[in-house]
Amino acid sequence: MKNILLALLVFNTFALMAEEPDSSKVKKEKKELTAEQTAKKVRINNAFNKFSRDRFAIDFLGTNWIHDGANGFKTKWYSRGINVYFYWDFRIKQSRFSFAPGIGYSATNIYSRHAMKEDSASVTYFEALPNPDEYKVNKVTLQYIDIPLEFRIKTNPDKLDNVWKFAIGFKAGIRVDAHTKTRIKNANGTKVFVERRFPDFSLFHAGPTLRIGYSSFNITAYYGIIGVFKKDLGPKANAFSVGISFNGL
Repeated sequence: MKNILLALLVFNTFALMAEEPDSSKVKKEKKELTAEQTAKKVRINNAFNKFSRDRFAIDFLGTNWIHDGANGFKTKWYSRGINVYFYWDFRIKQSRFSFAPGIGYSATNIYSRHAMKEDSASVTYFEALPNPDEYKVNKVTLQYIDIPLEFRIKTNPDKLDNVWKFAIGFKAGIRVDAHTKTRIKNANGTKVFVERRFPDFSLFHAGPTLRIGYSSFNITAYYGIIGVFKKDLGPKANAFSVGISFNGL
């Protein structure tokens, strides 16, 4: 009986020794895995630092107004604008998140077949053009100096070291110019008129922004929460824009 118990004890000891993993092999595999993870992290960091700062952005926009349509006023679908911004991109603790304040210039051109006028109470309104076919250009131009802010999220770089990007933000700006421009062509020739005498535009504009895209190409959008005109001094109108954005540096 003692011989049987001794044999069982020896057998179990050898079985446990056979199942025990080779500690040196485990350490080697763990070391190799750590080195691979470190190399990947370094590559991702280098890609973020080299390709994805997006310091410079230029946006080509389709822009328009959401308005009350008083007096049959309609804006043209081809109204357009542009943004030129420079950002400072602050990456958050070597993560894929960053915060980017900036500064820049924006302009919108709103085309219509209505003239902008003022009534006896100095309130701005729009009136249909008398001979619209003679007006080759009829637009309202607004220009601003902007402070845009973006909170950015980026995916890990792909094989080309490019990333998908998503940015939600807010911008505010002060108006530096507002004017109308009309170009009339008829039997008497071509005449161009530019007027800068409209004080009823809001001094500021502001609203949320959105930007999403891949590499240097993005889709961008904006909605103005401040009316285009001062309260009770013009038609109710809010600006919005959707367009393409090219980022670099």
